[in-house]
Amino acid sequence: MQKIAIAGGSGLVGQALIPVLRAAGHEAFTLKRPYQPDDLKGVNVLINLAGENLSASHWTPSRKHLIIDSRVNTLDALREILLNSPHSVQALISASASGFYGDTTSDKIYTETDPSGTDFLADVCHQWESAADRFEELGIRVAKVRIGVVFSEKGGALPKLMVPLKFGVSVPLGSGSQWIPWIHLDDLAGIFLHLAEHPELSGTFNAAAPNPVTNRQLMKMLAKQHHRLCIPVGVPAFFLKLALGEMSTVVLNGSRISPDKLITSGFFFTHPDLSRLFNQGYF
Repeated sequence: MQKIAIAGGSGLVGQALIPVLRAAGHEAFTLKRPYQPDDLKGVNVLINLAGENLSASHWTPSRKHLIIDSRVNTLDALREILLNSPHSVQALISASASGFYGDTTSDKIYTETDPSGTDFLADVCHQWESAADRFEELGIRVAKVRIGVVFSEKGGALPKLMVPLKFGVSVPLGSGSQWIPWIHLDDLAGIFLHLAEHPELSGTFNAAAPNPVTNRQLMKMLAKQHHRLCIPVGVPAFFLKLALGEMSTVVLNGSRISPDKLITSGFFFTHPDLSRLFNQGYF
């Protein structure tokens, strides 16, 4: 049994992760801000999920600063405590995102060895991961999870993509050719458990199902599942850029990322195929 503290544990991923950790026999709890040395007493594994919601509002300059600071400052605050206080933390498992690879749409399959992109989200992920890497200076094992698009019946990206279904249609976004490196919430929780329980694992890990889909493929699946019409012509990219500004890159671009490193480490995906999930009545 390990004592596991979670920063940012009140969100969708944290709420799914805590019962998974407890069911595996671990003591798991959510850290409360402001963090104090006593909060980490007896903690063996620190999991960081903290970060301002990317899609809550337009990416103004102040909003961009908040998105970055909420991620980097959380890790810096925790590291400062560990640097100046006796502790038993042996591992940090920190969230990152598939946006690390940049806002590009291509058939390239990205692996953990590929460099970061140059856009805003890539910069966010780069700074986020750099803040996590600094824990290694304290002799702490660091694992970073580049999370894809999280699908769940409880929240995440899927409910937003399903909004047009209320009006009887399913509509691709932009060209519809952009890849969605999706992952089911249950598998994502399992990945954090896997990394917590395997002290030999460190570095970066892509967290996306082995079988990605394009935006157009997803819209067709949703239309079929809910007996709606899938309109072949997508929402024009210029309209989405006008409505969302720079944030439109989140929905207009997407690439495939390989989970092979994770699979090789012994992780088993419960939900590797999206069409199978739909056939089983999910979503």
